[in-house]
Amino acid sequence: MSASMRKNVLAEINSSSGYSGIEEHSAPLHSFLEYATSLIFPILFVLNVHWAGSLLYELDLLWLIGLAIPLGVLGGDLVSGIVHWAADTYCSVDTPVVGPSLVKPFRMHHVYPRDICTHNLVETVGNVCILAFPLLSLCLFLMWLIPESGLLAFVVICVALTSAATVATNQFHKWAHQEKVSGFARRLQRMRLVLEPTHHKLHHTDPFNMHYCITNGWLNPLLNKIKFFRRLEATLAFFGIRTANSVNSTQHRQ
Repeated sequence: MSASMRKNVLAEINSSSGYSGIEEHSAPLHSFLEYATSLIFPILFVLNVHWAGSLLYELDLLWLIGLAIPLGVLGGDLVSGIVHWAADTYCSVDTPVVGPSLVKPFRMHHVYPRDICTHNLVETVGNVCILAFPLLSLCLFLMWLIPESGLLAFVVICVALTSAATVATNQFHKWAHQEKVSGFARRLQRMRLVLEPTHHKLHHTDPFNMHYCITNGWLNPLLNKIKFFRRLEATLAFFGIRTANSVNSTQHRQ
C-alpha cells in the first residue's frame, strides 16, 4: 500500500479527528497490575514454552511445535474476535466489572478510534497480560502436576502461543490506526501477518458488525461467510441473552 493510499484508508477508519482529547488514567491498583503482569508475562511465556518444548523433544514429538504455531496464531485471532464482538454487542459501560474495563474501551474506540494511538505499550497490552497471568500460571502448575504428558505439553504450547498472539493483538490494532508506523510493522502488515488498515476499515464501516478479529484478521472471511457471530447471537437470544441494541429498543418502547 502506498503512503497516499494508507493516508486515505486511515482517514476513513479514523472518523473526524479520531481523538477525544481526554486523557483517562487507570485506577492505581489496575495500573500496578498492568505494569506488573506486563513484566511477568514474557517470563511465564518462556517458562511454559521451554518446559513443554523440552518434554516434546524428549518424547520425539518436537514436530508438534510446527503445528502449534499456526494454531496459536489462529487461536489469538479467534479470541480477539470473540472478545471484540462481545464487548461491541452485549452489556453496557455501566455493567459491573466488565463495563468500565472491557465494554467502554471498545465502544469509545468507535467514536474516537485514534485514542488507542496515544497509549504506551503497557496501556496497550496490559489488560490482556492481567488475564493471561493466571492462565499461564495454571499451565505451569499442570506441567508440574503431570510432568510426562506429551498431550498436555502440546496443549500448553498452544495456549502459550495463543496468549502471546492475544497480548500482541492490541499493538497490531494500534498500528492499523497509526499514520506512521515503523518499517518493520509496515512489512508485517503488507505480508498480512498482523492486522492491515484496509482490512480493518471494513469493521469501521456501517453497519459495524463484521471483521471483529483483529490479531491479523485471517479468520474474518470465514466467520463472515458462515455468519458465525449472527448465529451465535441467535443462539444466545434463544436462551434469553439479548444484545445491547435489542435491550435498548425494548426500553425505548416502554
